[in-house]
Amino acid sequence: MKPTINDQIAMYCNLLNEWYVAYAAYAKSMGLSNTALDILTTIYENPNCTQEDIAESCFLPKQTVNAVVTSFLKDGWVQLEELPSDRRNKTVNLTAEGLAKAREIMDKVHSCEITAMSQLTEDERDTLLKLTKTYIHKCSQAMAENIE
Repeated sequence: MKPTINDQIAMYCNLLNEWYVAYAAYAKSMGLSNTALDILTTIYENPNCTQEDIAESCFLPKQTVNAVVTSFLKDGWVQLEELPSDRRNKTVNLTAEGLAKAREIMDKVHSCEITAMSQLTEDERDTLLKLTKTYIHKCSQAMAENIE
């Protein structure tokens, strides 16, 4: 029997969940939560970001970001510097120790991602990206039309 659209949506969501679980397991193996891994990645890839920038990038509440950044601060992984233009806000940057740890973690993640993506043909990669982009665009559009 051919799967229904509802079946396909459920299958797609299950696949996304499996992907999330893989990252969560990796984060745990590194002594981090998945949220902390997301925040560390954002800090690593965006020097001089603020906690507000991190919250927006990771789609997380500011309190969650603050708790993780505070933990990283206690571990000596980050340092905070006041913005000259707005002393209430601070940039978050990796210390030398934090950069070394982040690089170790990110290099392993990136290596796994390269391994996985390189096992697809060029056409499969193009199709994956094209269809994912199309689905996300259409889903976002449908949701936007239903926001009251």
